[in-house]
Amino acid sequence: MDSNSNQQQGSNHPLTLETSGQIIRWPRFYDALLWVVTRGQEQAFRQLTADIVGFQPGESVLDVGCGTGTLALLAKERVGETGLVFGIEPSARMTDYARRKAARRRLAIDFQPGVIEKLAFPDQTFDVVLCVVVFHHMPDEAKRQGLDEIARVLKPGGRLLVVDSNLHLLPSFEKAGFTQMDSGEIPFFSDYCFALWKIGSAAISDAVGQEVGA
Repeated sequence: MDSNSNQQQGSNHPLTLETSGQIIRWPRFYDALLWVVTRGQEQAFRQLTADIVGFQPGESVLDVGCGTGTLALLAKERVGETGLVFGIEPSARMTDYARRKAARRRLAIDFQPGVIEKLAFPDQTFDVVLCVVVFHHMPDEAKRQGLDEIARVLKPGGRLLVVDSNLHLLPSFEKAGFTQMDSGEIPFFSDYCFALWKIGSAAISDAVGQEVGA
């Protein structure tokens, strides 16, 4: 799907999709807010995030709650021309803004309006899913739905990076089929940390089988 078709899709989309989470609708406000909370070090924060993931050339990546696309742009640079990067946000204003960022950098990224509770992608599509500073905007049921959807779209052995506050209060990753691989502190936010999770093929097979049998 090329960038022109993406732009056309965005123009026909409602300005905001339905989600039970909080929505930020104004791109410039979002970028200014990140500049403040990272104390002017957003680029360093994004670089650290990408280093934790360990992107490989040719990987497919989904950025859930991509904001204005800054992390997705970095992901595309790291996975290269053979890699695929998608970004979703409930607000079409945000995804339109992200498309313009990508166009200025001449990076082919598919930004589209979407919600974590129902990801519009086939099973086992992605090597990596990013969920950075997203979960704290959502009620618990949406978090559970989001984890199940992320598990569904990840390939066997795929990786999920979550960066947020109070990760220990999130619904169980194990129930969605994830096994924690690494975790640590994020120096750019107070009380924020990261968890890099991996999902096994058996867990995905079970989830897909339950869906087919339902």
